[in-house]
Amino acid sequence: MMDWNQLLSTARIDHQRQWVSEASGDERSQWQRDHDRLIFSGAFRRLAVKTQVHPLSDNDHVHTRLSHSLEVASVGRSLGARLGQWMRHEGLLSEAHSASGLGALVQSACLAHDIGNPPFGHAGERAIRQFFESHPEYLTGLSSAERADLTGFEGNAQGFRVITCLERHWFDGGMRLTAATLGTFVKYPFAANSAFGQTKRKHGVNQTELPLMRELASHLGMIELMPDVWARHPMVYAVEAADDICYALIDLEDAVELGHLDYKEVSSLMKELVDRGARRNLYEQLLDDSEAKLELLRSAAIDALVHEAEERFQLHYDAIIQGAFDEDLLDWRVASAGEVIQRAKALARERVYVDLTKQSYEGRSGRLLRGVLSHLIEGAEALASAGGDGTYISSKARDAVARLGKFRPRPNDSKYQRLMRVTDYVSAMTDRYLIRLVDDLTRLGYFNSDS
Repeated sequence: MMDWNQLLSTARIDHQRQWVSEASGDERSQWQRDHDRLIFSGAFRRLAVKTQVHPLSDNDHVHTRLSHSLEVASVGRSLGARLGQWMRHEGLLSEAHSASGLGALVQSACLAHDIGNPPFGHAGERAIRQFFESHPEYLTGLSSAERADLTGFEGNAQGFRVITCLERHWFDGGMRLTAATLGTFVKYPFAANSAFGQTKRKHGVNQTELPLMRELASHLGMIELMPDVWARHPMVYAVEAADDICYALIDLEDAVELGHLDYKEVSSLMKELVDRGARRNLYEQLLDDSEAKLELLRSAAIDALVHEAEERFQLHYDAIIQGAFDEDLLDWRVASAGEVIQRAKALARERVYVDLTKQSYEGRSGRLLRGVLSHLIEGAEALASAGGDGTYISSKARDAVARLGKFRPRPNDSKYQRLMRVTDYVSAMTDRYLIRLVDDLTRLGYFNSDS
């Protein structure tokens, strides 16, 4: 059984890779400090120009990864505080931990949950995977585990790399967030080549960060189910539920804004959720309201789903704290409101994700990413072949190395490390930056659209 005194550790890893507790030094809690570090990070700011569902939409009301992350954080804070209140009432938490504190913890992890997403969202993830799958020559000499990180590129694992390596303290602890926030962030606490990774076709930790994950899991007392596979931190379920709630409902709200769905079919789904909760009065008020009231209806639907997620956490608490719970809090097969969420997702798949404009952008983004990856990897490999000396490499290779900037591979990097640094650079790009870069490479004659 996991212990909340360990799970809620506010220690941070220092430059000597030691977990060190520290006083906040101001009125902010440690988890509020995590929140602020994330908000002010470049990786978080770039989410403003990364696709949520609709790439480069001309409609300014449509969600980006940034607005989505802020909304998930808001829902997660409410759910985390409710769970904290219940656990305090049940005597599961010590006096050192408040309900609002747990709300701040979940909020911080929610803010970061998409921070590793590449340009053009899931289409970008698929493009990176397909590139490495179709270019095995770049992977020669890598271990099967290292290959799996690249052919199975995963935004969740990249996010863990961003917050622990690439932001703030460069390859020296990253943002140095608290152990509890890191644990609450890791949705898939295992590597791509693990039995879990192969089964779920997702992973949350790359080989580069696996040693840190081992240290984190040991520090937090996360249960090791098998070698390098851990049970989730209990608060991960709150982060996952908040994400599910937001993208299931708000993707539909965006679809109404863009004219892919009409108000009545979306509002009818949301009203089903409101009718299940304690907001019946609002339901009655909205029966004859216009489309302008969709925002209020969505708010009531979110409240109903948060309430159900809270109930499911309470119901399955023993299995969760023992590391034996293998479902989502809003799993459509068992949660009563989950069936409505499943229908909302199905509606989005059938009527929203098939939008021709969206598909055209995604198809184009795949070609752009593959071409850019080819250019940059060829430059990085040319530099390595020249012994790290850029003097005698081609002008095309020098262009690639110059663009990599601080992501430029170091002289003693392995091939895997070089490929990871190139992938770091590409996945950090915004949608617009990728397009501008391709335009520049095309002008110079360095872009190959057939890569």
